[in-house]
Amino acid sequence: MTALSFLLSAAGYWLFCVAWFSIVQKPMFGLYDHCCATKPISLRDIAAIYRHGNVSDCIIASYLTAIPLLIGAIGSMTAMTGTTTAMTIYNAIISLAAGLLVTADTALYRFWKYKIDASVFVYLKSLKGATASVSTTYLATGICAWLLTSATFFLGAQATVAVTTGLLTFPDAALPWWGYPAVVISFCVAVGVLFMVIRGLGIRPNNPSICYFSSDPFLNHWALNPAYNMIYSLSVKDEFEGKFRTMTDEEAASVTSHLFPTKGTPQYRILNNTRPDIMLVIWESLSAEYSGFFGGSSPSTPNLDALAREGVAFTDCTASGFRTDRGLVAVLSGYPAQPTTSVIRYTRKLPNLPGLARSLRDAGYETTAIHGGDLAIMHKNDYYLASGHSRLIAQKDMPSGLDTCKWGIHDAPVMDLTAKEIIRHRAESDAPCFITLQTLSSHEPFEVPLRQKEDDVCNSFAYTDHALGNLVDQLKASGVWDNLLLIVVADHGLNLPRPVDNRRTHAHIPLVMAGGAVNGPKRIDLPISQTDIAATLLGQMDLPHHDFLFSRDVTADTYTTPSGIHAFHNGMMLADSDGYTVVDTMLDKVTEGDDTPRRRNQIAATLQQLYADLSRR
Repeated sequence: MTALSFLLSAAGYWLFCVAWFSIVQKPMFGLYDHCCATKPISLRDIAAIYRHGNVSDCIIASYLTAIPLLIGAIGSMTAMTGTTTAMTIYNAIISLAAGLLVTADTALYRFWKYKIDASVFVYLKSLKGATASVSTTYLATGICAWLLTSATFFLGAQATVAVTTGLLTFPDAALPWWGYPAVVISFCVAVGVLFMVIRGLGIRPNNPSICYFSSDPFLNHWALNPAYNMIYSLSVKDEFEGKFRTMTDEEAASVTSHLFPTKGTPQYRILNNTRPDIMLVIWESLSAEYSGFFGGSSPSTPNLDALAREGVAFTDCTASGFRTDRGLVAVLSGYPAQPTTSVIRYTRKLPNLPGLARSLRDAGYETTAIHGGDLAIMHKNDYYLASGHSRLIAQKDMPSGLDTCKWGIHDAPVMDLTAKEIIRHRAESDAPCFITLQTLSSHEPFEVPLRQKEDDVCNSFAYTDHALGNLVDQLKASGVWDNLLLIVVADHGLNLPRPVDNRRTHAHIPLVMAGGAVNGPKRIDLPISQTDIAATLLGQMDLPHHDFLFSRDVTADTYTTPSGIHAFHNGMMLADSDGYTVVDTMLDKVTEGDDTPRRRNQIAATLQQLYADLSRR
């Protein structure tokens, strides 16, 4: 091979791998498992499956092309005669592995309803147990399907190698002296390209949610390459089973039943009707420190403060975690953040979590999530859909030319778009709507297109607040405001040093409910958690919330132990009316606040129950 030919040969192999998954794997999965779809499948759906799933196919093709690229580079420099044999052996191994993975994924999906992942290895520890529930005929059919599928890959790969090698090899053409560094440089560039395809060009590395686009999980799973899901799942270890066990299950349940009641009757009404339109604004990094109404020393949010004065303000709300991935799950699933991991990474568990949007959708709401950034970051695509949002609107769906930052489109144009969306919905539909709007401008590097404050951080909050004020003005002018519940809450506090930076002030975030559907003004000073939003809202709407095990209706008669919990890396805080306690979960030691046995016991029981519940989902 020449210095150039091995690159072209590798490119041909890469294209074959992408084509094989498109021509063999996807039709095989879709034809066999189409009965798992929750709605009729259209040609438009199939086109979307290929468009979104092609990314994961390209990633796996990049993994599979790495060895052929290396063999070709070595053969180019050494005139090695065994490259064809090496490729034949490689193709045989990869064919059997790819065929087995694709066949198993297709066969198991009807039973599991999720893509094959590392959990399959648990069953393979006992081959007898793994095959006990299937007939001999079923097993024989599966083996035949595996071998046939493997044969299609092997024959196609061999043909690709033969054609590209035959077309691109020039006998008796020895490399000149400069050919060796050319091969090395070409190889390094090619490896870099493969790495970029695998990682992606976004801020965060690729993950399986890049393929998620539909409210029907089956369509998302059809798009997702099974090999990619398997490789990704191998890097995500289940960190829940048996964690934080310090007491019997009965003792832990006894403690948490008082902390987290799932039933109760509201003692007063926040809403003046039970089916308003609902807009939930999840504000990036908004600490109470930046709101004058909530006692902050750096007031930057006059519009939010005005809403707090005219609506219902929860003055002692504690953020569940310290990152957006934790905050989204806390608000929309009523699920506490974990100190050792983040459940949003475990995509198979997400449909089993409770979902506020799902509960509202079941009650007749049309549900939409809007974000000016990339929803593939931190599995937000997957989570929003799993939690019940039927439509997703992200940066890629918005007009070009809008004000942007490194995270996406700034909050002002996104809020304008959101106002138009709810106004359009109200004009076209009689069904109530639920819109989740996640902001992004008040995030490092805090560069926004409007200067109102000297300090960059304060200015970024003032910018988003200004956009919020414009949003409210549009909703009031349109009349939508009259039957709207607007909920504004932070995803977490600001992760930067501040003058007063103990854990309780760090985790203190604003929570406001406003709009024409609210009985305000009202101030609620009880300690609550960010996780309590879901149960409180559903309780006010006379909808069940018993499946939200860690979310409490703070207006109910059963809310007798007011408190807020906050998790951070290897630590957890519990705050109540008497103070707060912070425990280092690695050292099992109080590091801040009061070393109160009651709170320590509540933290221990909460962790044990939380991780036990997550291990079951």
